[in-house]
Amino acid sequence: MEKDYFHVETISQRIKLYDLPAEMNEEQMNELEEIAADKNCDKVIAYVRAGDEQTLEDLSFHMEAEIKGFFQGEDAKVYAKFLDAERNQPDPDNVITQVREMNITSPSSKPLPEGYQMVWGTKAHAEDMAAFYSTIFDTYPTPIDDPEYIVQMMDDDVYFSLIYFGDELVSACSADVFTDFNAAEFTDCATSPDHRGKGLLSRQYPMLERKMNELGVQTMFTYTRAISMGMNIVAAQHGFSFGGCLVQNSMIGTGIEDMNMWYKQL
Repeated sequence: MEKDYFHVETISQRIKLYDLPAEMNEEQMNELEEIAADKNCDKVIAYVRAGDEQTLEDLSFHMEAEIKGFFQGEDAKVYAKFLDAERNQPDPDNVITQVREMNITSPSSKPLPEGYQMVWGTKAHAEDMAAFYSTIFDTYPTPIDDPEYIVQMMDDDVYFSLIYFGDELVSACSADVFTDFNAAEFTDCATSPDHRGKGLLSRQYPMLERKMNELGVQTMFTYTRAISMGMNIVAAQHGFSFGGCLVQNSMIGTGIEDMNMWYKQL
């Protein structure tokens, strides 16, 4: 079911649809809700093209965000239906208002600080990467602390940038290419606490963006933790536009959190 009609993400307790079936109706919605109940999911998310909005609104969905250019250059609206009203509680600590009021400029193109080296992630790095991610996140939407899973990601059009300090992996980020839609998600971004404040992730965004350009990807997007000032600033610095907030969306950090959507058309 992955990247097909729908797929279930039990860690984040949600069902996600990347493309609606031709005749989305109440019967199909009831089937999804039965699956959701069986899998302990209480949020359904749908990415839809222009013209499909009314179908979802008739099924009690509401729009949370947009990604311009997601579907082969065609805009996507991101709709959600909460099967438990208690989950539909926006986090009041979302930093997006402060970030949008800042006079954010592009980061400088200075080289990495002395002692740091940026490389492309390969399967030979999988053990390092899994160990690194296991120290960063107590919870995460995917088993990123499993080296076999990382290898599988690389086989499935996911590109990783890595920064080492000596022999120690201290920062990483990825671009997950959605080949069916010619879009890519910037994700899995993390830096070791002792190496933060040095702009390491800001050095990796351009590297990944150049690769996406080479592949002919039309649109990049990223989800940032709504309470993370740093990651929202990084997205704004690199020319991403704010597309909305997905409420109680992803299992990360201390639990299921709000995620801000950012997008950039190449």
